[in-house]
Amino acid sequence: MLTIDVRDNFPDVKRELGEQQAQMPYALALALTRTAKDVKTDQQAEMAAVFDRPTRFTLNSLYVKPATKQDLIARVWVKDSERPTHYLLPQIAGGNRPLKRFEEMLVRRGWMLPSERAVPGEGAKLDSYGNMSRGQIVKILSQLQTFYLAGSDANATGSKRSTSKRRREAYFVSTGVGTHPFGKRSWKRGRKQQTLPRGVWVRRPDGVLGSKVSPVLIFVKGAKYRPRYRFDEVAQATVTRVYAGHARDAVAQALRTARPAKGAR
Repeated sequence: MLTIDVRDNFPDVKRELGEQQAQMPYALALALTRTAKDVKTDQQAEMAAVFDRPTRFTLNSLYVKPATKQDLIARVWVKDSERPTHYLLPQIAGGNRPLKRFEEMLVRRGWMLPSERAVPGEGAKLDSYGNMSRGQIVKILSQLQTFYLAGSDANATGSKRSTSKRRREAYFVSTGVGTHPFGKRSWKRGRKQQTLPRGVWVRRPDGVLGSKVSPVLIFVKGAKYRPRYRFDEVAQATVTRVYAGHARDAVAQALRTARPAKGAR
């Protein structure tokens, strides 16, 4: 979190205000808040430079807490940052990427390990930002019977409609090459071992081969990020560049709007 607190600047502001000392908290709060807003704008520019096609949600993921006359501190930080799974925090400080919501559901269902992460395969449908299509994720979770974990009844059923959909696009999980989801004993009953890497796969009709199997999500060992979003560095550079100017403008505004002292003509 960036906390802008420039108490060392008080003597300069006090001197410029002269007899209007009562306006000092107002001027400082105004300068701090304007500086914080500039920090947020520069952070959005940094996101656009660092991330590949960041969504509007990501660009708007920061908040500004304005300074007040009673609390001469302005703050800029990530919304909902108290959540340890916030996706931006590893980009700032490094560390393991937290599980996404659909990954958490796959883990709770037992299809994926907590230490794994799911990365898109060639069968994945991506949106204009390069993210997994929400519609495809819903289909996967429905067919893999994970929605009951979220208190929803959106799981696929044995109805004609659900069966028809699965004929066109059937999702299944591979537990890894040389394994079988039903355990080793099932091999003795004639069940074949898996030949596909761990992940979610899709089977679609193919006019030549009858059907084609493609990877949609491949399970890999947890993705660890190195810091690449220079939040602190960018924020401090903004404060250094703009605060003095905002302080001067705020003092001028405070003097213009100050009420005449009692007894003054």
